[in-house]
Amino acid sequence: MFKFILYISKVSDQCGDRQMTDILVTSRSNNAKNSVTGMLVRSDSAFLQYIEGSEDTIDNLFWTIERDNRHHSVKTITEGLIDDRVFFDWEMGFANEANLQPLQWKWQLDKISMFSLADNASDCLDFVKAFLATPDLAHNLPAT
Repeated sequence: MFKFILYISKVSDQCGDRQMTDILVTSRSNNAKNSVTGMLVRSDSAFLQYIEGSEDTIDNLFWTIERDNRHHSVKTITEGLIDDRVFFDWEMGFANEANLQPLQWKWQLDKISMFSLADNASDCLDFVKAFLATPDLAHNLPAT
């Protein structure tokens, strides 16, 4: 049994590409050691992140995430227990607006933001899971 948390937050002004690279490099290293997998999506102003692993590990990690000053207004969309991982071997996938094709149409045509997407947990989970079709995002970094 694994625990997952899907949350959204607002990106702090000081969180640029360098800070994103630091987040990803550190996350991937720590997640590999702690058997955590997941996906981080960043728009210009928001993060959407899905993490999964053992219950204690995810609870401790999320406590740390909530206190990170590179974002604020953390809102849990959904959390729970699952039998199998969604992101089996992704220590931390990453997508930003440059990587959102073919998913970007959903943002443009529906004129939704990540915060409006977050109002429906099922749609939000489906959105995150759609990134599994792009395996190169498992090791992606922001453009510098």
